[in-house]
Amino acid sequence: MDMTGSTDWAALRAEFPGLANWTYLDWARKTLPPRCQRQAMEEYCDDIVETAGADAWSALNVAETRKVMAGLLGAKPAEIAFTKNTTEGLLIAAHAFDLRPGDNIVLTDMEHTANVWVWQHLAEKGVEIRKAKNRDGRLPLKAFLEQIDGRTRVVSTAYVTYGNGYRVDVPALGAACRSRDIRLVVDGVQAAGVLAAPLSGLNADLVAISGHKSLFGLTGAGLLYCREELIDQLRAPFLKAPVAAGSAAASAHLNSQFDYFRTAHRFEVGNPNFLGLRVLRRSAALISEIGLHNIEARIRQLTTRLLELVDKAGLTTRTPREWSERAQIVSVPVNNPGDLMKRLREKHRVIVNVKDDAIRISLGFSNNEEDLQRAVTAIQAELKNG
Repeated sequence: MDMTGSTDWAALRAEFPGLANWTYLDWARKTLPPRCQRQAMEEYCDDIVETAGADAWSALNVAETRKVMAGLLGAKPAEIAFTKNTTEGLLIAAHAFDLRPGDNIVLTDMEHTANVWVWQHLAEKGVEIRKAKNRDGRLPLKAFLEQIDGRTRVVSTAYVTYGNGYRVDVPALGAACRSRDIRLVVDGVQAAGVLAAPLSGLNADLVAISGHKSLFGLTGAGLLYCREELIDQLRAPFLKAPVAAGSAAASAHLNSQFDYFRTAHRFEVGNPNFLGLRVLRRSAALISEIGLHNIEARIRQLTTRLLELVDKAGLTTRTPREWSERAQIVSVPVNNPGDLMKRLREKHRVIVNVKDDAIRISLGFSNNEEDLQRAVTAIQAELKNG
């Protein structure tokens, strides 16, 4: 069903001034800043000058951002911890379980390197690291089940893979893990702000997310979702110990960001990124006003059209056609993709990326069909010219 008809996408495009200068199709790497990002940063700086940071460094603002992000992403505020980025969230997960020699964890052969190296220390302790093997760029549930046995303790996978954009059926995988008492850790960065499925509905135990892609935040500001029932069970030398529910420390977040207490906040250390959280809160308001379901429908329309243009141009793609198996990324294999990426930027002002020896085109809701046509035409021209 088309859910985007009443949304003024042209007006929303104007909220991203950089699109007036560039055909930007690299949202899977970094966001172009919306106007609200700059406004939030200016207000932060103005407050420091005018009130010596009374509002800019307010713990109440941190608590409000936690509430806003939980509401946007479909979680409880107590389940949200603020981190620097996806990698930090995965790093917390990779140290939080009591794994013993002979246990195993299952990753995949399509992971970003960050979701590989954070687990490597476990191999030195006698924990086996296995990888689910893709089938022509897909990771069906069967690929995971082939690697899972009675000693599997953790499965960790991307929700949307960074390369060809394959979307793992995380709810089904989570159900399979839950029935076997296996913890599921998810790299959710490429799905956040793109797919409307709530975090609480994924059957995942932990989901790590950076804010600098489709959540329109700054680098250095991200979050980790931890299923509420698991929060007190995670153990690592650098995690704060849980405290009794109802105690003074259990609600300390209302006044201070440093106390130990009984929520996912126990995964946080030191000062938060006050500026980054202010930007996330402001960007979340923009996303909420549009609606994640509308955003997902819009990106579905745009990527479907892009796949049609790729076909028409005689190009190939590694990205699945079914919407249930993809999101905002379309991967186009070509010869010398790095050189082509450079020429697209310098000669056509088209911004894409290279992943897995292919041109990676990634979309945001503020793109339009003209962007897609311009990019495909430029790719055709440069491939013809060699």
